[in-house]
Amino acid sequence: MNKIKFLNGFVVVLIVIYLIHFLGDAYLTFFTDFIEPFEHLYKDFIFGYYTQFVGLVFSVLTFIGLLFIKNGLGEIIKEGFFNAYSATKFKTAGKLFLISGFLNLVFSMVLLFRSEEVLFLGEMGQSFLLMIIGFSLYIIADILQNGNLLKQENDLTI
Repeated sequence: MNKIKFLNGFVVVLIVIYLIHFLGDAYLTFFTDFIEPFEHLYKDFIFGYYTQFVGLVFSVLTFIGLLFIKNGLGEIIKEGFFNAYSATKFKTAGKLFLISGFLNLVFSMVLLFRSEEVLFLGEMGQSFLLMIIGFSLYIIADILQNGNLLKQENDLTI
């Protein structure tokens, strides 16, 4: 159970980092002149000035997935490993990670082919990793659901 508590703390740290990231981006975008010297670069992007907000959507999906993981881990800490609530939360987080990773992969591929920048190859690798994590969460959710069913059957036979 100590490992689950450590993982829960790690997820909380990731959530705090995401919040700082969102607040920093919002501050730099809307309250400072930081973006002005680079506005001419947006003409070459697919969505122009709004290209930066497309990446923000992917980050928001990942952030919401982290919140679901936090809820699922909290339920494991309270109720034990095998419960339906945490399985549902992990499955939802897995779906969000898969969607975020896939959409980011497609977007990075479009940017790669359009701009021919090698920089987007690293983002494609991150997207694959996020999709693998999402699929792994899906598998963990199935294990938790099966364990919950076995636990219920075992409780009924006593």
